Amino acid sequence: MHGAGNDFIVVDEWSGEIVPEEKKRDFVRMACDRHFGIGSDGLIFVQKSRTRDINFVFYNPDGSRAEMCGNGIRCLAKYAFEHGLVRRQRMSIETLAGGKAVELTVVEDAVVEVKVDMGRPQVRRGEAQVAGDPKEKFVGQKVAIDGGDYVITAVGMGNPHAVIFHGNVESVEVRDVGAKVRRHTKLFPNGTNVHFVEKAGDNAFRVRTYERGVEDETLACGTGICASAVAAVLNGMADMKRPLLFHARGGDVKVRLEGTPDDIRRAYLIGPAEEVFTGEIEA
Repeated sequence: MHGAGNDFIVVDEWSGEIVPEEKKRDFVRMACDRHFGIGSDGLIFVQKSRTRDINFVFYNPDGSRAEMCGNGIRCLAKYAFEHGLVRRQRMSIETLAGGKAVELTVVEDAVVEVKVDMGRPQVRRGEAQVAGDPKEKFVGQKVAIDGGDYVITAVGMGNPHAVIFHGNVESVEVRDVGAKVRRHTKLFPNGTNVHFVEKAGDNAFRVRTYERGVEDETLACGTGICASAVAAVLNGMADMKRPLLFHARGGDVKVRLEGTPDDIRRAYLIGPAEEVFTGEIEA
């Protein structure tokens, strides 16, 4: 499946475990490999939850668990509805970043759009996983990294994000610069996802992403787009009273924010999800 080009392998463990827990990391590495496996930006295990409608168990291609994935959770919601696991247009989904509420737009029994309550953005260093005074914000600060200077805004969405505004994102060497910022552990102790954002109109932006765990550019990143929307507001580049439109390489996604620029209380990610193909793999 994919959400705005951000693609995922979905393994249905609703009726029981298919890949034993101790083998999941190795299975994920194999399956996500684009040359020797299926190939994807991550892997989702669909499981029952004791506290919510469904459990979102998400792995990065390197075998590490991720707290949250906005594009992935839209895929999970579409899968759960269309495959008869949870036949409700409002779902509560368990994640490592807490419970997430989703709302499905259904046309002729097909999910055409999913709105995800991504929770409260984390704008202080301590919550956003940035070194330094945990109570301070990290907005528009110049950072010297490996011979280059970058103006960075840090936002947490359950996972860490560094947002860099740029005049022309197509000219950015995303793999090179993204890797340098992602591995700057003096500032980002747990590493970070890196997003290059260009203003493309009134409340509209282009975005390119270097994703932690994938260790490469991806066509979209849901939590990163939400973080970029928050960063745009914090830097006075967007009106949060209206939806923000993001043009990712894999497609368009919208973000709605609640609150005020000084107190952004909620972020909602709105976009499509698609099932591409199904099959079996021996492992």
